[in-house]
Amino acid sequence: SSKMLKEQIEITLSEGLCLIIENVENTVDPILEPLLERAVVKKGPNKFVIRLGDQNIGFDPQFCLYLTSRHPNPHFSPELSAKTTVIDFTVTMRGLEQQLLGRVLNMEQRTLEETLIALREGVTNNTKSLQHLGKQLLDRLSNATGNLLDDTELVSVLANTKAKAKEVEGKLAEARARTDEIDEKREQYRPVAARGSIMYFNMTDMTLVSNPITLQPSGWMYNCSLDQFLEQFDFSIRNSEKSQPTSKRVDKIIHFLTYQVYRYMNRCLFERDKMMFKLMVTLKIMVANNALTGQDVMIFLKAGSSLDKSERPCPLRWMPDRVWLGALQLSRHGFGPEHLGLFRDITEILQRNEAQWRKWYDENEPENCAVPDYEERLSMERSLGPFLRLVLVRMLREDRTGIACSQFIETQLGSRFTAPVTDTVMEVYQESEARKPVIYLLSAGTDPASMIDELAKKRKKYPTDKVSMGEGQERVARQTNTAAFVHGGWVILQNCHLGINYMCEIEETLTKNTEIEEDYRLWITCEITPRFPIGLLQMTIKVTLEPPAGLKAQLYRTYTTMISQETIDKVDHEKWRTLLYVMAVIHSVVQERRKFGPIGWCVPYEFNTADLDASLLFLDKHLSQTVLVGGSLSWSTIQYMVAEVQYGGRITDDLDRELFVTYAAKWLCEDIFNKAFSFGVVGDYSYKIPEGLDISNYRSAIDTLPAVDNPLIFGLHSNADVTYRLKESSEMLMTIIETQPKETGADDGKSVDEMVREQAQDLLQKMPPNFVEDVFRLQITKLRGPPTLEERGFAAPLNIFLFQELQRLQHIVALVAENLQSLVMAIDGTVVMTADLLEDLNSVFDGRVPRRWTHDAAGAEISWLLPSIGAWFNGLLERHTQLNTWLEGGRKEMRSFWITGFTNAHGFLTGIRQEVTRQHTKDQWALDDVVTHTDVLAMDHEKVRETPVEGQNIHGLFIEGAKWNRQESKLDESDPKKLAPPMPVIYVTAMSKKELKSQSSPAMFGREGPFSAAVYKYPRRNDTYLIFRILLRTVDYHPFHWRLRGVCLVAQTE
Repeated sequence: SSKMLKEQIEITLSEGLCLIIENVENTVDPILEPLLERAVVKKGPNKFVIRLGDQNIGFDPQFCLYLTSRHPNPHFSPELSAKTTVIDFTVTMRGLEQQLLGRVLNMEQRTLEETLIALREGVTNNTKSLQHLGKQLLDRLSNATGNLLDDTELVSVLANTKAKAKEVEGKLAEARARTDEIDEKREQYRPVAARGSIMYFNMTDMTLVSNPITLQPSGWMYNCSLDQFLEQFDFSIRNSEKSQPTSKRVDKIIHFLTYQVYRYMNRCLFERDKMMFKLMVTLKIMVANNALTGQDVMIFLKAGSSLDKSERPCPLRWMPDRVWLGALQLSRHGFGPEHLGLFRDITEILQRNEAQWRKWYDENEPENCAVPDYEERLSMERSLGPFLRLVLVRMLREDRTGIACSQFIETQLGSRFTAPVTDTVMEVYQESEARKPVIYLLSAGTDPASMIDELAKKRKKYPTDKVSMGEGQERVARQTNTAAFVHGGWVILQNCHLGINYMCEIEETLTKNTEIEEDYRLWITCEITPRFPIGLLQMTIKVTLEPPAGLKAQLYRTYTTMISQETIDKVDHEKWRTLLYVMAVIHSVVQERRKFGPIGWCVPYEFNTADLDASLLFLDKHLSQTVLVGGSLSWSTIQYMVAEVQYGGRITDDLDRELFVTYAAKWLCEDIFNKAFSFGVVGDYSYKIPEGLDISNYRSAIDTLPAVDNPLIFGLHSNADVTYRLKESSEMLMTIIETQPKETGADDGKSVDEMVREQAQDLLQKMPPNFVEDVFRLQITKLRGPPTLEERGFAAPLNIFLFQELQRLQHIVALVAENLQSLVMAIDGTVVMTADLLEDLNSVFDGRVPRRWTHDAAGAEISWLLPSIGAWFNGLLERHTQLNTWLEGGRKEMRSFWITGFTNAHGFLTGIRQEVTRQHTKDQWALDDVVTHTDVLAMDHEKVRETPVEGQNIHGLFIEGAKWNRQESKLDESDPKKLAPPMPVIYVTAMSKKELKSQSSPAMFGREGPFSAAVYKYPRRNDTYLIFRILLRTVDYHPFHWRLRGVCLVAQTE
């Protein structure tokens, strides 16, 4: 971007100098193309020229060109890479440690470091002198004539060289001894350098993080430069407590540095990433101190994801397969450098002492309870004990991992690392400078402008200049900043993700402009965007701003920023004040419900204050036209406008629309004016609507709300809290796995390549046999159709479905086998290790499913999705078994179908409808008039003895948000901690709409009518994964109750 680039190129080219072009992005200026292509033309015996633009420039062969990039992993084009020599100059952990050691000694023991530098210079000079003497002697010897012994001058030079060499050798020996002595003193400060290196690389690891819900690369905004880290490093050394002896001083620096860097990073991290950063720091410190091995950390992160449940089935009925595989992995691993096999017999102990372990497993806070059979040994292990306890909780009660991590961090680093901390805007200002802007990373519904204005008033800088970025606003921002540079004003650039081009410009302006008043401050607000210039990120102070969490905080925020006394007085009627509070509660509830993941909302919508504002504006007009003129409120109109228009305008999923309509039906009705009305009763607290004319009455009532929200107030079961914690834990662990370097070997010294090769060969041996199309096509032609029809082979719809499923599964079997073989060959060096194969290798090492097994090149899903490779491969074997049984034995062997095992479950249901319709040809059924009808049976699939005459039995579904009462055939409340209990066999058939309507009765579905539950392929609920809907019998509750519970059926629980 330099205006002098062309002139500088011309000067360095003709003079034979070196040219360094810094901060190159992924592409280079076209003017450099002739240089990169070495398009040099010879114009004479010793004259060379090169054409730049429209003129020839003299070229000196001594000219050198260097390009540097700030990107840690720049994506240069293949052409650029071919024209240049690419050198990875990224600092390594060991290299940075050496740099930091010199830096700390320069501040703590300056004379020692200066002496060492002088010694090294002396050693270098003496070594050069020795080399020069040797070269001089060789020259004399090679040019000597006659008898060498007669050449007195040569003999003299030889004697002098020998004496000088002896003298130099003596100096070198003395320097080595002195260097060893100094190095011994320097080593006392190495722990400081080692801790600094760990903290810096943890900072850089956070740039790889992404938002698990939106998949935005939020880590890009966490970019920090080495200079920013060194600033914190120097600050820690200067401000840590001075003490003697050196060992105590080193401890003081280490503790101060660790906390200082944690606080520096903590303020720029979003809430969901803070625990992850602290955990990564703690684990890396323990690995560096040789308390843990890298493999210990990977076992903690991956649990039993690489294992297959068929390897050793779980013998405990109450224990999920995932937990059993974690225990199995524990039994095979030795912890710490000494490979302590504390849990070697855990699988046997679990069975032997089942009652005690079941009790511990069912505890609300197992991390605070004594561990059966292991408590004494865990307490005795001082260094490894806390980590082993954490691993045990992670394996057996993953939902408590977050809390257990917090306790582990507090034990290892201290309570101040887990205490809540915030940086005030004043503290941020004190750290900022005229050339060091502050950037606020925004979440929906946050704006720091008012805080900055309050501070500006105290610093006599009010009013601040505000520019909201967008189209055409760059010129306004440029003029505003230019004026502020001169008089030292404060500028707030808002929504800078809409003005990225100007952000690139402001970086250069702040760096090169020499006329900036010291009082000038630049405040930037921006949402997450990977396009934000890295240079500006690496020179700014980053602060995250998130809305307060919790119903109480949300309501308080609404009654301080949105609803004022003027709003309450706007309509002089008690119904207006009641509606205000009800709308504020609905607004807060629908926002807070997002944290529960898919059981809360299928799609995490960004509801904001504009939705509430629009709803209140409508209610204001509606009351003015009805109640204030003697009419009555039209609740159907209010419900439609709020649920379908104002908020519903954002909603894209049908289930979510039904959910919001349910909230509106329950809370926007005449009942809210009843004094006994309550949004819900949780424990002893009733969420009632406060009364009063003054806003203080409402704020006081909000202050009495519970600080921690119970899921019941959202209409969810208390198990939703377990779901929320489980979701948080799994997202954190998965993100850490993705940021980990793939250089950790196994305990027995195996490299990553060897471990992956071993696992790939093991999977290849377990691969099921191929389905040969010509063979299974012939077999299908012989298969019978439905019992009452004469159709055979491809005349029967479900036989066609079987043929298609076999084709799809064979494609996956062939693809997986080919990929595993290629991976083994690439590791052996027989074929080239491409970028795709390297990605597959990393996935297998992490225990994840390689992407090419689940998606094609276009990104379309071709198989089933599971988080672990062990579970996915087991699914492959089970699917192969089901299809092979059907193919070999026909329908008489398929008393119940595992619906999860079909890649196209829609096709299976369509085939059933087609076959049943043909069986009712005499009744004149038409396919367009037929719908899927289901009946939940009272048995598991193992107990089904006969195949139905019409339709088919299916199994493999799980229910979320409730349980199925088999005795009374109805929906019932979930059991504690049973998140997704299995459903019994479901009979699926088809029925004409007329017949279904005539059969529907209170006896069939309950007095409140049926609940229409969606059946999804995965727990991730969206229209893509919706299979069909099933009507479930409700007796004790209205279907609204189950809708708020988030009840649905899923074919997979992971």
